[in-house]
Amino acid sequence: MVATMVTGCSSDPVDAAPPVPLALPSATAASPKLHAETVTPSPRATPSPVPLTLDQAARHYLSTVRPYNIALERLEQAINGSQPVATLRRRAAQVATANRTQIGQLTDTAWPRTLRGLMGQLKAESLKAQRHWLLAARARDRDALIQEVLNAARHDGKPAVGKIRTLLRLEQYDEDDYS
Repeated sequence: MVATMVTGCSSDPVDAAPPVPLALPSATAASPKLHAETVTPSPRATPSPVPLTLDQAARHYLSTVRPYNIALERLEQAINGSQPVATLRRRAAQVATANRTQIGQLTDTAWPRTLRGLMGQLKAESLKAQRHWLLAARARDRDALIQEVLNAARHDGKPAVGKIRTLLRLEQYDEDDYS
C-alpha cells in the first residue's frame, strides 16, 4: 500500500480549506479499487493583535468608559432628583448594561504593556461592582437600591483609573464631562 501525505503553505485560513480527499490506487489489491484518505490542514497559530499605541489607547479608553460614565451620571441625577423607584431601577439596569459592555471592551483590547495590569485591575473591580448594579436594578424599594449603588461604588476602580489616566496623559475624571 502506498501512503501519500500532502503538506504545503497557503495564505488561506484553516477553516476555509475543507479536507482534501486523495484517491490512490491500491498497490496490493487485485482489483483497481480506489482508497480515499482525508488530509486535514494543520492548524495555524493566530497572531496576537498589535498593542495600541498610547495615543490610540487614550482614545479607545475614553470611548470605552464613556457609556458607563454617562449611565452612572444619569442614575446619580435621578437619585438626587427624587425620581420614582421604577425610574431608578431602569437607570441602574442601564448602568449594569454599560458596565458589562465596558468589561468586555477592557478584556478584548490589546492594551499597551504598561497599561495591562491596570486594565486588569479596573476589569476586576468592574466585575465586583456588576453584582451590585444588577441587584440595584431589581431592588424593591429606594433604600435597597441606594444601598446597592453604594456597594457598587466601593468597586469604582479609582486607584487604577487615576494611574491609567496619568499614563495616557488624560485629565482626571470629571463627572461634569458626562452630565
